[in-house]
Amino acid sequence: MGEQHSTEDELVALEHEWAQAVLENDMDKLEHILAQEYTLAANNFPGGKTRLSRQEWMVTVPLYEVHSYELRNIVVHPYGDVAVVLAHLELQARVQGEDRSGSSTLADVWVKREGRWQVAMRSSIFTPQAPGA
Repeated sequence: MGEQHSTEDELVALEHEWAQAVLENDMDKLEHILAQEYTLAANNFPGGKTRLSRQEWMVTVPLYEVHSYELRNIVVHPYGDVAVVLAHLELQARVQGEDRSGSSTLADVWVKREGRWQVAMRSSIFTPQAPGA
């Protein structure tokens, strides 16, 4: 039971580190957290795309002007060297002048390799903030 509790604590901390790295535009930290095969699947990309590779997502990070990035209701489901983390994200941000504020339901897949956790995939269901909210 102790190992599961430790895994949950570690992954919750890593989710917050990831959020902080986005807020601070800390590319070195993001390089460490994201697995090489990282893929982001979401419903809100410009041009109708539904997935971004690690490289495509990393290019967008410096374009974000993030005002707040708040994770809530984080639940960790560990399965050995793989874990699924579910969370709710409240984001206040602009990307190249376009408002990207709203709520997302997140599902992250983490893998443990050589003793450290990295995120391999994120699925994000985005609900935009109502205008004027």
